Amino acid sequence: MNLNAPVIAVVLVIALTVMAAVFRVSTAPERIRMRLDTARTTCVKGGGEWIKVGRDELCQPGLEQNKR
Repeated sequence: MNLNAPVIAVVLVIALTVMAAVFRVSTAPERIRMRLDTARTTCVKGGGEWIKVGRDELCQPGLEQNKR
């Protein structure tokens, strides 16, 4: 079987793309958790309150922020 360079290059690109997709999917929960932790910290430091409504978590502005 004679494989030429373009076929090998296409197979290599496909394999790397699949590996990158698997990596992104497997690390998604960690990235989401980091974003939520950053948002929670920013909310609390800004005087807000981090609340959970159903499945969603969001920042409720504090009283001093509502006066502005």
